[in-house]
Amino acid sequence: MKKTIFFIIICVIILSITIIFINKNYKINKMGNNKSIQEIEQDILNIKTYKATITVTIKNNRNENNYKMVQEVTKDYEKQVTTEPKEIEGLEMLYKDGKLEIKNTELNLSKIYENYPNVYENNLFLTQFLQSYQNEEDKNIKITDENEIIMKVKTNKNKYNVTQLLYVNMKDFKPKKLEILDNNNNIKVYILYNEIEINI
Repeated sequence: MKKTIFFIIICVIILSITIIFINKNYKINKMGNNKSIQEIEQDILNIKTYKATITVTIKNNRNENNYKMVQEVTKDYEKQVTTEPKEIEGLEMLYKDGKLEIKNTELNLSKIYENYPNVYENNLFLTQFLQSYQNEEDKNIKITDENEIIMKVKTNKNKYNVTQLLYVNMKDFKPKKLEILDNNNNIKVYILYNEIEINI
């Protein structure tokens, strides 16, 4: 009798482990998560071009400002067009061949900055985050229990831009949101990727 009970217990344990293992593998394959963390990291860092519709929230001590923008990064240029708020709708920034052009026909605005490679360090661009992540030493990547990838980099560019966090969808490896934190770990810039096409 004892042997029979012991045998049944062993069978139940083996069956349970098998079911857990199969279910785990199913989830991994279903999520496209059968790559190593290093391979996932490299896939994300290989994003060189993209087009995105984003919502940007910028916070300071007194208030919070919200913008909607369209960004496009190709091998030839980087462009950002503001679609909301209405007051600055159509404001366009175009960086090409070392020149930064800011224009808005509604506001009768047109300004070109030549030979200023550093003036266009725009932290609202995904490619700027990826560049910082590649260049900085203080960085890490992890997969959360919610099947979300988080890439974190410490930049220390100034007290308002100390830490940057990129959240990536585990299913398709597309960015979901980007947070820029100050030296007190307060979110100063929050970017939500409403739509994004990568490597266009």
